[in-house]
Amino acid sequence: MASEFLGLFTTPEQYQQNQLAQFQNRAAQEIQANPFQQAALGARTAGYQLGQGIGGALGGQDPQLQLIARRQQILGMIDPSNPDSYAQAIQMALQGGDTQTAFILRNEMMTAKQKAQEDQLNQLKTQDYLTQRGQGMQTQGLTNIANELVGQLKNPDGTINEEVKAKLLSFPQGRTAISEQAKVLPALRQLGAAGAVEDDPFKIFTQDATIPKNVQTLATQYSNSLSKGMIDPEKVDAKVKELTDMTQRVQQFEQNQSQIKANQDMMNSFKSQGLQNSQAYLAIAQSNNSLAQQNAAFNKQMKQDEVVRKQEEKANKPLRPDLAKDEEADYLNASAARNLAVEAYDYVNSIKAGNIKFGLKDRASIAARSAFGSNDPDVVARNDFERFKTRLVNESLRLNKGTQTEGDAQRSIKELQGAESEVDAAKAINTLAELNARKVSDAQKAIERRRINAGAKLPEVPIETLRFEPQTFTQQDVDSFLKNPKYPSGSIFVDPKGTRRVKP
Repeated sequence: MASEFLGLFTTPEQYQQNQLAQFQNRAAQEIQANPFQQAALGARTAGYQLGQGIGGALGGQDPQLQLIARRQQILGMIDPSNPDSYAQAIQMALQGGDTQTAFILRNEMMTAKQKAQEDQLNQLKTQDYLTQRGQGMQTQGLTNIANELVGQLKNPDGTINEEVKAKLLSFPQGRTAISEQAKVLPALRQLGAAGAVEDDPFKIFTQDATIPKNVQTLATQYSNSLSKGMIDPEKVDAKVKELTDMTQRVQQFEQNQSQIKANQDMMNSFKSQGLQNSQAYLAIAQSNNSLAQQNAAFNKQMKQDEVVRKQEEKANKPLRPDLAKDEEADYLNASAARNLAVEAYDYVNSIKAGNIKFGLKDRASIAARSAFGSNDPDVVARNDFERFKTRLVNESLRLNKGTQTEGDAQRSIKELQGAESEVDAAKAINTLAELNARKVSDAQKAIERRRINAGAKLPEVPIETLRFEPQTFTQQDVDSFLKNPKYPSGSIFVDPKGTRRVKP
C-alpha cells in the first residue's frame, strides 16, 4: 500500500520529464541516428517543449498534469503523524471526482490510525511496566514497616494509638495491614480508622474533558460511593480499569462512527459515477459492514453492563439510618469481643505454662513484694493478670447483657472471682473466651439477617469468626476429649500442660 500511495502522487516536474522521455523514445525510433537526423531529433524535442509551454499559457494544460497538481495540493494537507488530517484530504479528492486518490487515502488513514493505537498501547504497557517495577522494589519494605506499626496500634488499655493509626493510613500497605487486622467491612471501621479518606482515583475521569460523558457519569457515581464507604477499597483498582476499558471502547465506537460516515460519502461518490460494482466500492462496503457489526456489539455490551451496574447499585444501596446504627454497634461489639476472647485464650495458656502463680504462699509473697514496688517477673505477671481479670469481667458482662449467654457469663465470672487454683481460674477464663468468641459469630449473623430483611447486599468482607483449639485442664478432661465422637481422629487439642496434641 505504501508504494501505491507514493506512486499516486507524482510531481508535475516528474510527470513532464516522463512525458518528454516518452516523446524522445518514440521520435528516436522514427529517426535513424546519423548526425543530421540527431539534429532533427533535437529540433523536434525543442518544438515539443515549446508547444507544451504555449498550450499551458493558452489554458490548454494537459488534464493529467492538472490531476497531478491537484493531488500534490491534497498531499500537502496530510500530516503523517496525525491520522485525522486524512479526512479533509479525502473530502477534497471526492469533491474533485478523484475516487482513486480518495480510496487510497482512506486505506492509508486506517493504517495510520491502527499504528497510532498500537503506539499508544505500547506506550501504556511500557509505563505500566516501569510503574510496577518501581512499586515492586518498594512494596516489601513498606509491608515490613506496616507490620511493625500494627504491633504498636493498640495502647495497653485497649484503645487505639491515634499517632500510629495516622501513620498506617498514610500508605497502601498500612491500610491493608489494618484491614487484615480488623477483618470487618468497611475495612477500617472496626479499628476506629474510618476518619481517614483515601485519595479518590475516579476524579481523573470526572475532571478530564476528553473523557466521554457516559464514562464521566459512571465515574461520578463511583466517586460518591467511595466517599460513603460503599466500595471495598480492594476493588477500587478493578473499577478504575473498568472505566479505562470503557473509555477506550467508547472512543473506538466514535472513531468507527466517523469512519462509517466517511466511507458512506465515498460510496455515494462512487454511485454517482456508476462505480457501485467496482472492487473499491465493494471493499468500502465490506469495511462499513464490519465497523457496523463492531458498534452493534459495543451497544449490546454497554446495555448488559448497565443492567449489571443497576443491579449492583440496588444491592449496594445504603441501609436506613436506624439499621446502619445497629450494624455499627454490631461491628464495635464484635471487635471488642474478638480482642477480649483472644487475650483471654492467651491467658489460659499462660496459666497452664505456670507464668501466673496461684499458691497461697506465692500470692502472699507477690502481694508483699508488690506493695514495695517490686518488678520481679512473677509480680508483674500476677498484677497484669489481676488488671485483665477486672477488664474481662466488666466487658463480658457488658457484651453479654440481655442475651442468651448472659447467665453463662455471670456463672463463669463468679467462678473466676472465687478461683483459688490454676485449674479453676483457667477453666473460668476459657469459658469466657468461648462466650465472647460466640458473640463475634452472633454479631455477624445479626448483620446478615438485618441486610437480608432490608434487601441489601451482604458484606463483601464478613466478620471472621473465632475457632479456638479445645482446652483440657485435667487428665479426666483429656480422657473425655479422646472418647468424644464430636472430635474425629486428627483433631488438635491443648493438654493440661499447655502442649498441643493430636487425637489418635
